[in-house]
Amino acid sequence: MTTERRSKGEPGARRRRPVSERDPLAAAWNVIDALWREECDPPRAQAIIAALRLVFAAGQAPLDRDRALREAEVLGLAMHGLPPRDAEEAALAEELFGRRYWEE
Repeated sequence: MTTERRSKGEPGARRRRPVSERDPLAAAWNVIDALWREECDPPRAQAIIAALRLVFAAGQAPLDRDRALREAEVLGLAMHGLPPRDAEEAALAEELFGRRYWEE
């Protein structure tokens, strides 16, 4: 996870970089947080929210077929309690479920 900067009033707190990570939900929450903390002026927040509306309306980009099949395989393994079979599947499982899932 990449970080942007420390939040006011919270030493050591980190924020994600939702734009570079293409995470519109995190971006929306960052705008709400910035408004709450009075770190973002309302006109700028309105512009960001207008852009986020377009992103949410467009939806997610379709996955390529190979990626969708690999995800289905990893999900099937997890559903049956089986670990990933190779490093590529392990990396995909970590992306889908997080490291903690496989450690438990």
